Parts: sequence; C-alpha cells; structure tokens
Amino acid sequence: MIEKSDLPAWLECYGVTHDQIGSKAWWKAVRIMGTPFIKQDSEQTSSVLFLWQDPQGNEFESNTVSVLLDVNSLTDHHSWEPACLGRVRGTDVWLGELQVDSSWRGSYSFIPIEKHQLPGSVRQTGDGSREAQRAWWMSVAVNQISDPLNPLPELVSGWGVSSPLHLPKATTELGWQEWDRGELNAISSSRVHSINWSSKELGNQRTAWLFSTAASDAPLVVLLDGQKWGAPSGTLSVLQYLTDTFKIAPAHYLLVPSIDGPTRWKELSCHHPFWQSLLDELLPIVTSILAKDDCSATDFLVAGQSLGGLSALYAGVTFPEYFSKVISLSGSFWWPESSRMRAPNDTTSSDEWIKNVPANSLADQILKNHISVSHLHVFLNVGSGEADMCLYNEATYRAIQQKGGKVHYEMVCGGHDWLSWRSGLIDGLRYLMPARS
Repeated sequence: MIEKSDLPAWLECYGVTHDQIGSKAWWKAVRIMGTPFIKQDSEQTSSVLFLWQDPQGNEFESNTVSVLLDVNSLTDHHSWEPACLGRVRGTDVWLGELQVDSSWRGSYSFIPIEKHQLPGSVRQTGDGSREAQRAWWMSVAVNQISDPLNPLPELVSGWGVSSPLHLPKATTELGWQEWDRGELNAISSSRVHSINWSSKELGNQRTAWLFSTAASDAPLVVLLDGQKWGAPSGTLSVLQYLTDTFKIAPAHYLLVPSIDGPTRWKELSCHHPFWQSLLDELLPIVTSILAKDDCSATDFLVAGQSLGGLSALYAGVTFPEYFSKVISLSGSFWWPESSRMRAPNDTTSSDEWIKNVPANSLADQILKNHISVSHLHVFLNVGSGEADMCLYNEATYRAIQQKGGKVHYEMVCGGHDWLSWRSGLIDGLRYLMPARS
C-alpha cells in the first residue's frame, strides 16, 4: 500500500491536488480533469499516472486486493509478477506510474482481482509453468475493465474492453480524432447491406456486410475480421468522412467476419479453401448487389491485421488475378512454425535479416520464387512494441522488395493493438487508394 504522506510532491508533478485524497471533492476534481495524467519528461519519454476508484471502498470494505495494469505491448502479461496499481492506505484510491515513449499510442485496462486470484497464491498451488501462468492470466483477464475516468470512448476488441492512451508526440490520427470527439455522424443501418454467406466449401455460414462511400464503379476493399470494423467501432463513419474530405478515394467495403477463434485460426492461416469460396460464393452476391446500384468493382484491395495480415498477403500472392493491393497490419509472418515464434536474430544488419525467415513461410516462398509478388502493391505496418513480430515483418518486407513487389514498410510507436490498427488501416488506404486531385 501507498502512504498518504508519500503523495503530495508526486501528485503535484501531475498537477493533481493532494488535499483530502479519496474524498468526494477530490474525485470530482480528478473526474473533471480526466485520466490518465501525462507528464512529458523529455522529447523521448513521458510519465503516465493511472488512477482507479475502488467502487467497494477502502481496504477494509473491498474484496479487491490488487489491480493489475495491462498496457498493451508495454506491460508483461507473461509474468507471475505483472504490473500493478497500488492502493493508498485508508482510501478507495488505486494509482500507479509508468514511463512511456512520448510517441506511443495504445490501449490499456485495469484488472481488479481478489485474494484467491493473486498470482503468488495461484503459482504455489500449481506447477509454476508457462502454461500455468497463461491459464492464470486468461482466468483473470476476463475481468478487465476500461478506465471510467478516461473521457475518450472505450475500445472493444477480441481481448475485451480497454481505454485509449495517446502520448504527446503520437502521430495525428486522421478521422479518428473527430470520431472520438463525437463530431462524425453515425452510419445508418440502411446504408449497410447484410449478406448471408452460407458456404458449401467451408461448411459454415456467417453474415458479411457491404458498405459504400462510392456511388459508381470503384475499388472493392475486403476487410478481414469484419465484425471489428463495423459501424459501432466508428470505422464506417471515419471512412465516409475521409472520403468526403478527399483524403481517400471512394470505394466499396466488404466486411468479412471471423466466426470464432478456432475457425479464424484455420481460415486465416493461408487457407486456400477460404479464399476460393470467398471468390466463388461471396463475391458473386456482392457483385449482384452493386449491380443493382449500377456499380461494379474496378479492382480489389484486401486488408487484415495479425493473422488477417498474413492472410491478406496470402490472398495477394495466391489470387493475383483479383488482388493486387494488400494492407497487412502486424502480420503473423512467423507462420507456419509449429512452435509459433522461435527466438529470432535481433539484428539490424543489412544482410542478416534473411536468418529470420521461417521455413515455408510466405517470405521463404517469395525468396525461392515459388510465388510471385511482382504484381503486388503492399502496405506493411507493425508496432515497435511487438518484439519479434517486428523482425518477421521486416524480413517479409525485404523479401517482397527483393523480388520486385512494390512495398511500403513502417514501424509505428504502438503494439499489437486495435488502436494502432485503426490508424494503420487509414494510412494504408491513403497510400494505396489516395483521393484523386
């Protein structure tokens, strides 16, 4: 626990009054200011102060004995000693500080836990293995919550709810800042076509969605994990806004959802039947809908993140007659290594990158001329906080470049995170599909 006597000078550094800490008046002032509090220490780093109010009260009234701090790709959730907030003794105040790159953008959440969930206790009752640690983490991660004091809209991803963290030097987010401020119109459901895709080839069915910012012939953009990019996420509003303001060209957007985790793993791991059935079964329905509005697809762009980023590039090299443009965000280019990510060679040497090419990966097949990339125009993006993912993306970029593909590669100050991917998607569309001047 943290003693009140230790707090005054520390809180004053963030411009937070320490008088009557934990009182109703104190929390009201904090709520008006909004959290987290950020203090820029230098051009390179900033200190971030996180605050959480225990709804059950102080340590004598509450069942919460610890609050885990999960900052995507910064804090280590693979450890038995994760980052935590500390309670201020005798109050409902939990707080903690973290040093972060001043250019960082990412999501974070809090995970309140009770005594029986403490990592030390769980570790003692198990074998302490990596598998046991992961099982413990997954069991508590379901309780993650967003920051109720953060004034920006909460984020919803496959990992649950979280809150956004934008450091002072983070790059400008085109369209998303307007969305977060509530300045963009919501997209009417009447503008989104729901498509029942019942696949004989795959033996499953799902609902895909078609949305257009174009009123005539235009590119068709296939968005993998389409359930994440729907109207509630703000994506469609941002796409419409950036089209209206001539930042990206008009287009038709096909949002193809993943059914569940196991199905996603199968379909997006370079699975030929998935793409063949999408082209044979889903695309004709899309074509028919567009034709009713006297529209058609002039060309095709496919975009995905993580495993979807891998699948997007696979579609580009496997079906060149359709896909010539690819957006891959944090692509899982470690595939198909059975152990997932082996320890790569952490080197920036211009000729050492090839050692990070997994056997039978897309990069390996490209380098061996088993597949061609000469027709491709690719946008690759990965977060600086993604560790070995950066090395695999770098190797894939170099392979495409070496074999004649047109490729743009960038590393952003962020993590394996939807908050990074939403900006990356827009950056990729601006690069591959700019508005005509």
